[in-house]
Amino acid sequence: MTDDDTLELHIPPEAEYVGTARLFLAAAGRHFELSEEAVADVKVAVSEVCADAIEANGPPEPLKIVVRPRPTALQVEVSPSSPGIQADPPAPAEPTPAPPPSFEHTLREPLVHALFPDATYEPQRHSLRLSLPWEVPEDV
Repeated sequence: MTDDDTLELHIPPEAEYVGTARLFLAAAGRHFELSEEAVADVKVAVSEVCADAIEANGPPEPLKIVVRPRPTALQVEVSPSSPGIQADPPAPAEPTPAPPPSFEHTLREPLVHALFPDATYEPQRHSLRLSLPWEVPEDV
């Protein structure tokens, strides 16, 4: 496999597009011949990260989902599509108290790490990076 096999999707940061991301991940799973269980786990993790980004009213730009084959794993990344959006925003002139996190928000990070213990999940930046180990087919 080569980097030419990389798949990428950009979706608006709106709840109705999270389903499109799940369909994209299902197609990528079929393309890379992943098990249905692995695909289901990736869909859950990515959905949670997308929901977290949307719930936080940001990023204002599309989310980028990249599926990239590596020799021993399939890498999946979710991030804001603009690298600039990952920078911390400037502090407001007068600090305002942050709203308490929702019940769903408090469960997202443990859920992602339960599915993928080695995942790099940064809720404050709305980004996720995980690897799915796989057996490389003999004919590759």
